[in-house]
Amino acid sequence: MHAGLPKYIPVNLKDIETAGFQEGDEVSLETLKEKGLINPSGRERKLPLKEKLEAASCSLTVLPGRKKWVKPSVAKNLARAEEYFAKKRAASSSDPTSA
Repeated sequence: MHAGLPKYIPVNLKDIETAGFQEGDEVSLETLKEKGLINPSGRERKLPLKEKLEAASCSLTVLPGRKKWVKPSVAKNLARAEEYFAKKRAASSSDPTSA
């Protein structure tokens, strides 16, 4: 099993035939998108690709990224730190004499 996304898109010959391709027509990503055979989707780290495909009038689905696993004790400490700093930011924004 390889890491990452595949560098190819498998398409059945029967799908190409039913999409209306004639003999001698070029089969490329653009023509497959135009005929509606493929609907590209990507992860948020590929947003430049998303912008390019949307400019080419393609519909995209952005999938959420994977959440990083951390030990429960670390997750608890991160939550406590986030809560602490949120309170600190709220206190500093409500106190105009701190400058």
